[in-house]
Amino acid sequence: MSDRMAEIQEYIETLAGGLGSSMNHYFDFDDIKVHLSGVSSCCVLLAASRGLDAEIGAVSGLLHDIYRYKTGIHAFHAHNGAEMARVVLKYMKNQFTEDEKQIILSAIFHHGDKNDIHGDYEELLKDADTLAPFLFEGGAEYASSLHLRKKRLKRLQKTEKELNLLFGLDYPDFEKLGKIKSSYGGSVNKRSVAAGIAERLAAASITGSRQDRVYMNMIRYWPEDSAFDDLKNGWCAAFVYHCFYEAGIILPIRWLTLDHRFAGVTQWYTWGKKLGFFIKDEPGVIPERGDIIIYKNSIPPENKPEDQRNIPTDHIGIILSCDGINYTVAEGNVNNENTSGILIKPLHQNTEGYIRIDNSFNYKDWKFDYMTGTERLK
Repeated sequence: MSDRMAEIQEYIETLAGGLGSSMNHYFDFDDIKVHLSGVSSCCVLLAASRGLDAEIGAVSGLLHDIYRYKTGIHAFHAHNGAEMARVVLKYMKNQFTEDEKQIILSAIFHHGDKNDIHGDYEELLKDADTLAPFLFEGGAEYASSLHLRKKRLKRLQKTEKELNLLFGLDYPDFEKLGKIKSSYGGSVNKRSVAAGIAERLAAASITGSRQDRVYMNMIRYWPEDSAFDDLKNGWCAAFVYHCFYEAGIILPIRWLTLDHRFAGVTQWYTWGKKLGFFIKDEPGVIPERGDIIIYKNSIPPENKPEDQRNIPTDHIGIILSCDGINYTVAEGNVNNENTSGILIKPLHQNTEGYIRIDNSFNYKDWKFDYMTGTERLK
């Protein structure tokens, strides 16, 4: 085993073991290791069959579900897992090359998209992720279950043939099962729902402390152990992310083509402009309930982190109402003083603009290509 492979193994052991004392302990220690090591082993097996680099495949297998295991969050865990793994690989002592990192991260990013075809290593991980649960976790019971679903069925059958494995299984008839309905109907005003969540949380005077379980649940999306210290006195954007996530507007922790995460105001501001959701503040503009307000120069310099004192867009909140003269807003981390609150403020004061997310917005995770950052066409 190479030094860098051993370092990855050590990281997985630390990750799995550390969850035992965490409030985010969603998975059994042995289940984590069985799944990650099983997928990694299948990556090695399939890499040998396909003439690919076994170590690169093995690493992608070990890291592919780390976000889901660390946070307990399944939504977009492949995209968020690539972001988490990016940080892991960045700070490894025995580093991979930049090209190797890109291959590993792209495989992780796309491993949940089993309907589409990507590159060699992306397909390697997808096939291994389909095969491993059958070999190590459920056998025939797994293969005949609804969990397999139609998109995995063809992969399992293809891999079975490739490796000359004769499972002799009875697969479910997916054509008769119908489609799974979304839990969110198009008629739901998600911005209004987010505002209601923000109002309730802000009124509860959440404090940014480890003893505040509501706060700790609110920042669980950010997977690094340093998240608590990183967000201290700077969690207004994390507050907004949580409220919209709970309302059904679910985003990855970082938009692929942008440099920052949604835990910071800059990401929201640049993302809102990129998608055409941003409304510049000017006379006559009246915010609506559920709009995200982007402030400028609203935080006293002494309350800002030193590296952010020259950034004008410095705070964020969720509009609750507006009478044309004043608006009511729910904020996390009011004035960077580490507590949430509801405030009434004059319209247009220290305001850069508003993000009004279209109610029909739905993050299309399959569209993005990790290697190029561009949208793929079906």
